[in-house]
Amino acid sequence: MDLKNKLRSLVRTRQDPKTIDLSPSNEENLNSFTFEPTVTIQPIGRTRAFSPADPHAENEILKSIEEIYYSSNSFDASDYELQKLNGEYELGKIDQLRKGLKSQLEVVTKTLSEIILKNQAAYTEELKRVTEIENDLGNAVLISKAAREATRQSHDSFAAKELKLLQLHKRGQHHIVVLRALTVIKTLRKTMANISDLIEEGNFTEAIQLTLTCRHAAKQHRQYGCISQLHEKLQDTLMVIEQRLDTSLGQICLNFDAKQYARVYNAYQLLDKNQTAVDQLHMHFITTIHNRSFGILLGFVELANQKTGRSDNFIKKPYQELCQAVPAEFFVLALYELCKGLWEIMKIYRTVVRWHLDLSHQRKLSKGDAVAGSTTPTEPSADRDLVEVYVLHKLESGPPRLWSDMEQKVRALLTHNDAATQLKYDTFGHLLAVLKRFCAVGKEFGGVNSDSLMDAVKQQASRFFSVYHKTKLEELHFFIDNECWEVCPMKSHFTCYDLWEFEFLRPKNIGSSNDRAVDEPKSFFDCRDGITPFDNLMQSEEHSEDVLIDSGVSEKSLSDSDEDVIDELKQDAIDETGERRRPSPKIRRSSAYRSISLGGPVVTNSTLTVLRLFGRYIFFVTMLDSIAPEVVNALSHLFDYYMYTVFTIFSTDIHEYFEPLVITKRLQTAMRRIRENLITANDHVEVGPDGKLRIPTPHLSPTIDVHDTKALFALPERIAAMESLAFLSSQMELIQPHLEKALPPQRRVFLQQFYAQSVALVNDLRAPVYWFVAFRTINYDKALTMMADVAWDIKDLASQHSEYVDHLLSELDTFNNVIRGIGRSTAIPKETMETLWSLAILLANRTFVEGYANAKKCTNEGRALMQLDYQQFLMKAEKLTSLRPLPDRDYVDNYIKAFYLPEDALDKWVKDHREYTLKHVVGLINHSPSLSKKTRQRLLQFVEDPEGLKGKK
Repeated sequence: MDLKNKLRSLVRTRQDPKTIDLSPSNEENLNSFTFEPTVTIQPIGRTRAFSPADPHAENEILKSIEEIYYSSNSFDASDYELQKLNGEYELGKIDQLRKGLKSQLEVVTKTLSEIILKNQAAYTEELKRVTEIENDLGNAVLISKAAREATRQSHDSFAAKELKLLQLHKRGQHHIVVLRALTVIKTLRKTMANISDLIEEGNFTEAIQLTLTCRHAAKQHRQYGCISQLHEKLQDTLMVIEQRLDTSLGQICLNFDAKQYARVYNAYQLLDKNQTAVDQLHMHFITTIHNRSFGILLGFVELANQKTGRSDNFIKKPYQELCQAVPAEFFVLALYELCKGLWEIMKIYRTVVRWHLDLSHQRKLSKGDAVAGSTTPTEPSADRDLVEVYVLHKLESGPPRLWSDMEQKVRALLTHNDAATQLKYDTFGHLLAVLKRFCAVGKEFGGVNSDSLMDAVKQQASRFFSVYHKTKLEELHFFIDNECWEVCPMKSHFTCYDLWEFEFLRPKNIGSSNDRAVDEPKSFFDCRDGITPFDNLMQSEEHSEDVLIDSGVSEKSLSDSDEDVIDELKQDAIDETGERRRPSPKIRRSSAYRSISLGGPVVTNSTLTVLRLFGRYIFFVTMLDSIAPEVVNALSHLFDYYMYTVFTIFSTDIHEYFEPLVITKRLQTAMRRIRENLITANDHVEVGPDGKLRIPTPHLSPTIDVHDTKALFALPERIAAMESLAFLSSQMELIQPHLEKALPPQRRVFLQQFYAQSVALVNDLRAPVYWFVAFRTINYDKALTMMADVAWDIKDLASQHSEYVDHLLSELDTFNNVIRGIGRSTAIPKETMETLWSLAILLANRTFVEGYANAKKCTNEGRALMQLDYQQFLMKAEKLTSLRPLPDRDYVDNYIKAFYLPEDALDKWVKDHREYTLKHVVGLINHSPSLSKKTRQRLLQFVEDPEGLKGKK
């Protein structure tokens, strides 16, 4: 430390005081001076001649100066340099440090001198300007002193009374201002009360005008404390008015009043908040949709609770839970009221839009009149037009969003409530009608399709129809098991369109669209007050149909065989209780006889039941075409089950020998398909493992005996069953276009297959149904016994036919008489008579061939007798029947003629005619006179084992 102090003193003593500025402002430079006494710094204004130096080197020296030297005026350079030595005070190192600092000082001094010399002229000019300012300030002081002196003298020259007068005048003026302010305050107070009355009256426009006027007046007197409070109160009043306006705007959504809406809209216009108003209006409509929907459903839930005595509170429940709580008995009515309520909201919204359109039209007309007298519109009018354009655009773009909310409300009721599956058919029809109309209303209102709602409707309809179809199959099965197969006395030319279930498909209704257009408005929103588009959809129409013949027929309309029931028909049809009695069996048969005689169809109660179900099913399709494939499939179940019923009940006891003759292959295939896909062994309708509905096997009513010879083996019942099925098939042909139209193109293949594989096979069913009658009525076995006694090995040609022919003809005559006897009480359609005779002739022909094949010996004269017998049979049989030609005659002719064929032709005949049994062909081969023993053995081997014969060859 001693060495440091010595160095500091050395630095101080070796500095030349004559060349250093010792002022405090130059302290930083003092710390940077060198130790050389010969180096001096010239004072400001002087220059020191430096030896010529390299500018670049000087610039490098300036850059080498450390930043700390420029940090602050309190920087101690000496101490800093000594600190850098870190106690190592070697003379060489100190000298080197000194020289570096010396060179830096020289460059700094030189640079500073140059700057001073460069700015010396500006310094001189500035000093001159400062001097001038000092002179001006002196003059200003003198003028101020003179002014003060003059003021003092003027004050002393006025009298005290004059000054007092001026003071009082000033105070009076101030009082006038205060009085005016008090008058304004008093007026504002009274106006505030009037504003409150206007608000209560709903006169918002005048209330806003007064409030804005008061605000303007209060703003001019805000310096008064009471006025400031009044201004704040006026602001609160405006907020109250806006709240009341918002409330009135919400009430518009419930009950539109043009005058009230005009006042509200004009009030918003005064507030310059029309855009806010239309946004709020949309929010109010959305809120109204929710509140109206919730309130309607809540009313039905509470009504149900009152009936059941429950006390559940649903006010705070979510809307979905409220939907679940709507009971089945009120479900459709709740949906109906919900759709009506939402339609009323739509109608109000459209009324608001129409009001704005009328306003815009009026403004355009007014603007046109104004343009005629003025070249340019005013700026506020242009702004108002822009606002009105925004409002109209907002209102016109609002319906899709509102409809989406409405659609969700209705869809929630459908998806969160399973009551639809518990409804009756008519009630569910009302449900579909209301929903379909609601979607049509939404299409007109929002311009969008109701896809999500229709999906929900489809799901509900599919579930309902599945339950409904299963129920109807159970009813149909029960009904058929108890069916007496009696013909209903239908009027002539009766078709399914005469039933009320088909009323919507009748041609007169299809072509009456113009008539309906007159009665119904073109738009769903043009209904008269108090009328909605849903009013006529919930009315349960009293269906009336006139399809039955009046049982009270006259004597002339009955046949001779009905004379025994004339008295019964003439009896009063009304009993003592005033109710109509069910006609007796005789009356019903007579009425049915008359019906068919007059050209009416053969229809049973089961047929009518199936037809009515057809109509109901097709109605489902027309109401909701999205489930058309499911409905058409269900409709095919009804027809297939009815056809399978007729086949199963009345096609029994057919010997396997006759099955290929009577039952066609395609009919066998169809019955097998129905049995595998539709029939179950259980005694109730069930859903199979494959998800398909299966129906129990139908049974014949125990009151019917198909083996009763007196009733000709239940021929009337067979006629009723078979011909009613044929009529049902004809009605299926009538409704086919409606089904094809309802189905999408890719699903019409199923419909075509159904008609080809079921409906088209009805005629194939006649032979199996009537077979047993023809087989059991005629004694073919006796004819075979008599043919066995005939000697076929005669030598001479016979001129008289055999006795068995007379027996067969006698049997056919008896058969004809029995049928005619049945026909006196039961009308037998032409198709039935032709089928019966066709079967009788077919059996007779088989009897001929069977008897001929049984012949043990036969000559050519015996073959001639066979041909004579058969020709005699044909000639006499043609007189008993109207069939022309007699069917199946080639079957006998070909067999008889085959006996005369040569060997080669007979060989080909045996191979080509496979319709004959093995017994028949063997008998032919054994008794053919043209065959050699070898050929006979080969043919016998062929017919007994045709496959083996082919292998050998």
